[in-house]
Amino acid sequence: MIFEYFGGLLSPIIATFIWSLMIGITSFLLVFKTSLFDNLIEHPLVPPFLCLPAIMFAFLMGFMSADAWQNFTQARAALINESSAISRLVFVPMKTPEEQKGHNANLQAYLEAVLFEEWEKSFNKTPSLKAKEALNGLSAAIWKGSTACINSSRKRDECIDAFTSTSLIKAHDDLRNAREQRLSIGYIESVNVKWILSILLALIATISVAAVQKGNQKSGVIAIVLFCSGVWISFCIVTMYSNPYKWAERLEPIPLSLLLDDLKAIQK
Repeated sequence: MIFEYFGGLLSPIIATFIWSLMIGITSFLLVFKTSLFDNLIEHPLVPPFLCLPAIMFAFLMGFMSADAWQNFTQARAALINESSAISRLVFVPMKTPEEQKGHNANLQAYLEAVLFEEWEKSFNKTPSLKAKEALNGLSAAIWKGSTACINSSRKRDECIDAFTSTSLIKAHDDLRNAREQRLSIGYIESVNVKWILSILLALIATISVAAVQKGNQKSGVIAIVLFCSGVWISFCIVTMYSNPYKWAERLEPIPLSLLLDDLKAIQK
C-alpha cells in the first residue's frame, strides 16, 4: 500500500489512521446524511446483526497478523543464523597469519556491505554486489585450501586440514542460506488487493455498527468512533509487522554490528 513507499518509522500508523478516519466519516455520511437507511428508523436492525461483518473482519485481521508475525519470526531466525555462521567463520583458525588476515578482511567486507547497503539502504530488498563478492572470496579461499592438500606437495603451505575445511564449508553454506532467507523476506511486499478488501470489509462492519444506531445520531457517532478506533489498532498491528526490516517495530542488526566491531578490533 501507499505507506510502503515512505521510509518514515511512523508511516504505517499515519496511513492506517487516515484509513480508519475515512471509514468512519464515510459510514457516518452514508447512514445519517443520506436516505439509504431511513427505513431503519421504523424497522431497526437487531443489534446482533453487527456481529457478522465484525467477526469476518476480525478473522481477516487474524489471518493477516499471523502471516506478518510468521515473516517477523523467520527474519529473526535468519538474523540469528547469519550471525552464528559468521561467528564460526571468525573463530576458525587459519594456517598462517596472512591467510587469517585475508579471511577476516573478507568477513569484514561482507559485514560492512550487509549493514550499510543491504540493511540500511534497501531494507534487505536489494542484494549488495560487495557482499556477494566477499562471499565468493571466502568460498574461493576455502576451496583453494581444500584442494591444495591433494593437488601437489608444492601447495602444502596453502593446505587446510580436513577438519578445518569441513567446519569452514559448513559455516559458509549456513551463511549463504541465512543471507538468502533474509533477502527473500525483504523482497516480500504487501498485496494491495488484500488491503483493499480488508478496508472494504472494515467499512461494511462500520456501516453495520452505525446502522444499528440509526435512530440516535449521537449514539451512532460514539459507536463509530469506538469501532473505528479498534479498526485502527488492528490495522496498526498488522502493518507494523508487515516488513520485519522497516517501521518502528523492526529488527535491528545488533549481532552483526557487534561482530563487525570485533573484526575491526582483531584487524588492528
